[in-house]
Amino acid sequence: MNERTKIENELINKAVKGDGRAFEKLIRKYDGQIMNLLLNILKDPDDASDAYQNTFIKVYNSLGQFKKGSSFYTWLYRIAVNTAYSFYNKRPVHSEFDENLHSDEKNINPAAEDTELSDEEKSELVKKEIEKLSAQQKTVVYLKSYEGLKFREIADVLSLNEGTVKKYFHRAVENIRNSIDL
Repeated sequence: MNERTKIENELINKAVKGDGRAFEKLIRKYDGQIMNLLLNILKDPDDASDAYQNTFIKVYNSLGQFKKGSSFYTWLYRIAVNTAYSFYNKRPVHSEFDENLHSDEKNINPAAEDTELSDEEKSELVKKEIEKLSAQQKTVVYLKSYEGLKFREIADVLSLNEGTVKKYFHRAVENIRNSIDL
């Protein structure tokens, strides 16, 4: 057991016994990453804020059930992702997110034009295409590309097998490549 895991386990034990400061220290370590994850999945700051609060309420209420043999980080991310999916699935069918995906705007592929795109423009095109992915594909791309998690870690977070996670990631990349020609 490494030093970080040992410290986390001590904080968990104290938090389970009602030590609010221990819980705060434990959570402060990951709160920014969790908020970024939720914003990335939900795209709405209000929903992300609500999901953030719900995530940490669930963590606090379930902390006694955490199995210290596994990674706290992975367990926390799993709760956050499941909370985000719950919020995402509760959205009305015609949410702002869906309306933007299916708008009647001209669907022009700027990459198909003769002009060369800047790196910033290419990045924006990729971000727009990521928004069109399924929630699971989007989550896998975020965890892999922005959080730097390994496929095995993502599989743990999402409670999927590693092959499924790799399939989601590669299909997401393929979908993006097929939509824009960079």
